[in-house]
Amino acid sequence: MNQYDKELRTLNLTEEDTLVLGRLIYTLGVVLHCASNAPAAPNMGKTLLDFVRVFTDIYVLDEYVKQSILFATSIVAQISPVAVMTAEIYPQLMDIRLWAEELLTESISADTTELAVYALDIMDTVIGRGLFPSDISSLSKEYTPLSLKDTVINANPKISEISSSDS
Repeated sequence: MNQYDKELRTLNLTEEDTLVLGRLIYTLGVVLHCASNAPAAPNMGKTLLDFVRVFTDIYVLDEYVKQSILFATSIVAQISPVAVMTAEIYPQLMDIRLWAEELLTESISADTTELAVYALDIMDTVIGRGLFPSDISSLSKEYTPLSLKDTVINANPKISEISSSDS
């Protein structure tokens, strides 16, 4: 009974233990990629998007967690079948896409900005393939097709240096 009022030390994934959260999200993305041919992969992808979507609402995230969310979202966009994309995960994918666009302007890390550009490029490629013909027409001005990468590279000097060194 003398231990009743003792404070327990547990994980605080959004403040002190962000490395654990980032590793967890990266690991879940890798597991999903490895299970991409399994029948349960679409449900796993939807669950992973639901999980990472919660963390996009937290504004004081570590850069590592932001990068892991971008990675996991890219994996889900790449492995999900067309029927699942249109019916089940499209709203979550678009929410995370808008969050990734916000990262381009507010991110302090060049790595995070670069990963956001690549993740947006992957999502735009999936959307641009015509997988969502009914949804593309209803999108507002928020949707910008594949020219987003060029716009960000020209607007952000850090990315301009990275892209010029790649050439």
